[in-house]
Amino acid sequence: MSKRAQPKHTIVIVEDHTILRDGLRAILSDYEEFEVVGEAADGIEGIRCVTRLKPDLVLLDLSMPRMTGLDALSEMKKICPQTKVLILSIHHAEMQCLAALRAGADGYALKDSKQWELLEAIRTTLAGKRYISPGLGERFSDADAMPDRDPDFKASKELLTKREKQILKMVAEGHSNKQIAEFLYISPKTVDNHRTNLMRKLDLHSIQELTRYAAREKIVDDL
Repeated sequence: MSKRAQPKHTIVIVEDHTILRDGLRAILSDYEEFEVVGEAADGIEGIRCVTRLKPDLVLLDLSMPRMTGLDALSEMKKICPQTKVLILSIHHAEMQCLAALRAGADGYALKDSKQWELLEAIRTTLAGKRYISPGLGERFSDADAMPDRDPDFKASKELLTKREKQILKMVAEGHSNKQIAEFLYISPKTVDNHRTNLMRKLDLHSIQELTRYAAREKIVDDL
C-alpha cells in the first residue's frame, strides 16, 4: 500500500518588493511541506488573497504602499481568524514588534534572518506557538509571558501612513473633522476612521493625548 502524501501548508506572501517575494517563494518551493498559493504587493491585495484563499499562513511585510501591514493584519484576522500571520520586517525596534503582536500577529521575524531561522519561524507559527526573532533581545525571549497591555507603550510614528500623519498634524493644530475633510477632499467619516486608527496604533485615547504625542514627536514640524 502506497503511503498517503501529507497535506501541504498553504502560504500567501504579502511583500511589496518583487525580488523578496521571488526569493521567499524559491526557498519555500524546496520543501514539500509548503505550498505558496498566492502573492500580493500591498496590504489591500493581501486582504483579497486571504479572503479568497484562506491560507494556513501569511508572510506579511509591515511597510507597504496603499495600506500598512498593521492595518492589513487587523483585517485579515477579522476575515480569517484561523490563518496564522508571521510578520517579516526590517524593523529591529521592540516597539514595532510589540505593535504587530498586539494587532494580532502570531509571530515576528527579521528579514535579515538566515534561511534556517526563517524556516523555524514558519514552522513554529504554523504549530500554534508564538515566534519572536532572537535578534529582538531578551524582552521577548519568553513570548508567552509578554503582557497583553503595557501602559508605557507608545508606537513609533514610523508605523503611521502619510495620510495619518497629515490628519494627526491637523488634529494637533485644533482643526475639526469637517475642516480636515474639506482641506483633504475626503469625507468627515473617513477622517474619523483615520483618527480611530491613529488612537489604536499609538495606544492613545483622547484628542489631548494625540496633540501631546504630535508635539513630542515633532509631527507638526515633519510635514
